[in-house]
Amino acid sequence: MKNMIIFDFDGTISNSVDIVYRVYEKLATEYGFKHFTHEEIHELKMLSIHERLKKHHVSIFQLPKLARKTRKIVSELIEETYPFEGIKDLLELLKEKGLILSIVSSNSKKNIESFIRNHGLIEFDYIYGKASFFGKERLIRKLLKKEKDAKAIYVGDELRDIVSAKEVPIDIISVTWGFDDITLLEAEEPTYITTSIEGLKDLLLNYAFQSNH
Repeated sequence: MKNMIIFDFDGTISNSVDIVYRVYEKLATEYGFKHFTHEEIHELKMLSIHERLKKHHVSIFQLPKLARKTRKIVSELIEETYPFEGIKDLLELLKEKGLILSIVSSNSKKNIESFIRNHGLIEFDYIYGKASFFGKERLIRKLLKKEKDAKAIYVGDELRDIVSAKEVPIDIISVTWGFDDITLLEAEEPTYITTSIEGLKDLLLNYAFQSNH
């Protein structure tokens, strides 16, 4: 049986966390949203998507437009984003092991491919972008249909990743170096959770695909 790892992008592979404040400031200025301090934005990591929208006074009906604008701003800042330390080596190792490597993200495929080129990352087998902010299950299912015989697991950093994975359903490894706080992730009970790249490597190579758990 083939094994496939499906990665989220922002906050999992790309350290986009560092540019979140700048992206939000641009959106706040253009759309008249409330301005938050760095500390307040950090506190938002403890909240769900719906709670964040309420805090921002943003309607769900504004999301499609905001998503397009966010991707445009990110494309302008893509040169200033970098992979999390150790992720490049991990991806190369997984590729050497013959695993199918894919990305399902809310970011655009164009931004993701630009980032991959900029940092000399491995070539992914599939890249699906522009996933809904409220769920990635449609694109995950589409990918699973492409590789019907593969055993797959998702790797992501947000609460909504866990919700989407359970909806499919598919196992998920939640990583804690991204956008959502560990307490938020733990409360949603992902299949696995890890606080380090080394821990992620151990799960993917020695546990997630090699045990009967």
